[in-house]
Amino acid sequence: MNKVLTISIIMSLILVSCENKISSDKSNLYVKIDENYKGAFETFYKYISTLNNNNLSEKAMSEYFNENFSIIGDPNTVFSNISEITQAYNGIRNQTYPFICSPYKFSELKLAKLSYMPLTKNSVNIALLDVFLCSEDKIPIYKMSFIYHLIFNKSKGKWLMNTLTEVHPKNYPLNWKQIEVKKFYKYIGRNKLSELTPLLASSLMKGQKEIE
Repeated sequence: MNKVLTISIIMSLILVSCENKISSDKSNLYVKIDENYKGAFETFYKYISTLNNNNLSEKAMSEYFNENFSIIGDPNTVFSNISEITQAYNGIRNQTYPFICSPYKFSELKLAKLSYMPLTKNSVNIALLDVFLCSEDKIPIYKMSFIYHLIFNKSKGKWLMNTLTEVHPKNYPLNWKQIEVKKFYKYIGRNKLSELTPLLASSLMKGQKEIE
């Protein structure tokens, strides 16, 4: 009887240990944002809200983008002022996004993954894996990945997006500092990420949804 009791106690301790390890491993998936870069994420989140709400005015864009903003891809694009950036992003929001969701309407963008890589005190890379929700039913169909490089503009006293680099979704940087996406912006897995079709901005610019 004592032997059975001893075995039961040992098994209970093993189970508790495993549960604690799983819980610990889960919590270690995410890190807190370094205080120095919280402003960069505030800029990023505000931009996502503005994008979803389709309020991409020059005034709004000047709050989020550096005037010499550039897109690194195929081809590279360099903008010379906020007006050009605003025009380009309105085209993306009102032409490219509907094309992506076609034959459905574009509903909103959600973030499945978010991470960052500090570069200097005044510059940081933020990587995202986003999901396109289409139609009034907000059906998740496509996924894309990008890296925004943000710099702290001392004269304006704020973080601004400086460059954008396209990334194949399979190459999203899992080795960077992963953070928990804010609940309002987070993609809740109605469909698994593995079930969503990956897209590349450079392919979309050629009118293609398929990745070459």
